[in-house]
Amino acid sequence: MRKILLLMMLFSFCSTAVFSQNKNDETTLDELIINSKAKKKIKKHKLSGRPAYNSIDQDEFIITGVHDIPKGKISNVTFYFNTSFVDFVDYVSGEKFNTNYIDVKLGLLIYEMKDNKEIGEIVSDCELTFMVPHNHKGAYKIDLSKIDIPDDKFFIGFKVLSKTNKGENNIYIRLFENDEYLSFSEIYVKDFSNPEKDTKMIISNFAHLKMTFEILQ
Repeated sequence: MRKILLLMMLFSFCSTAVFSQNKNDETTLDELIINSKAKKKIKKHKLSGRPAYNSIDQDEFIITGVHDIPKGKISNVTFYFNTSFVDFVDYVSGEKFNTNYIDVKLGLLIYEMKDNKEIGEIVSDCELTFMVPHNHKGAYKIDLSKIDIPDDKFFIGFKVLSKTNKGENNIYIRLFENDEYLSFSEIYVKDFSNPEKDTKMIISNFAHLKMTFEILQ
């Protein structure tokens, strides 16, 4: 009788140990699944070169061609407005530029780029707008996460949507010079056959938009 009782106690102990071991294994497995998510890294891609800048007026636009961009999803782009570079040029040249900064509303433009580097179909036509305040100086970041941007090459820039004052430089854009890039601007020029009429022209721009892209990889 004593041997039977000892065997029963031993069996009960072993069963409890096995059950406890199985329970611990299940808990450990659940924790591994929860912690298995990998983090994405952010890659920065800058477009820059010899410093330049220019003013832009109402209804005008500028776009710059982008190519050889790293693989991944473009999350945002940074443009540069009313930077201290203008003040530096004033100091070096000894002349004061006619600046009168005001709040300026801009609309984002994105176009496809054809194989011959000409402007292709429009991807974003000012659906995304943003305001550059008169007292802003430097970097201005724009969220691009909801826009389907072409993977390999494209044109990107902006158009002035709000009113600006003729003859005054109400907003300056930071540019750069580099022969590897291509940019286009839309400007108004005087029609000499009709002095009261301005004509729109798309021209190749002398410099390109300084930009910094952030790309999720």
